[in-house]
Amino acid sequence: MRTCIVASTLLGSLTCNAALLVLAQRRGLKAVQGVNCTAHWLVGPEAAQKETVDLKHSATGIATNVGALLFWSVLYDLALGKKTGRTRALLVTAALGPVAALADYKATPKRFTPGWELVFSKKEMGLVYLAMVIGMALGAKRGQAGA
Repeated sequence: MRTCIVASTLLGSLTCNAALLVLAQRRGLKAVQGVNCTAHWLVGPEAAQKETVDLKHSATGIATNVGALLFWSVLYDLALGKKTGRTRALLVTAALGPVAALADYKATPKRFTPGWELVFSKKEMGLVYLAMVIGMALGAKRGQAGA
């Protein structure tokens, strides 16, 4: 697997999950609820109410997020191409968040959405996607430098 896909997945997941934790806490919730809600596909919408760290909710939420980020990292890498110019990289990166959000919430059955709507406002969800894109872009850049 290409280094930039791995780096993009890991950094994207790290920044995405960090945003989920911080935004949940800013809402006055337990920070882990932002991560746990992603497990809704397996345990139902009550995942968003789980206030403690556990395997069923937290590990499932994180693993689901990493899996989704791997999917988006592969597509991102393909869209960037092998020899990416600055303009193409900026355009592809700028499109990544909106495309992911549309796919996640318009083209995906409700049960398989990220579940963030169970905890966050649309504006906050936008911030999570922004954090994800920043992490993925940093990972792709780091991966290209290491390749």
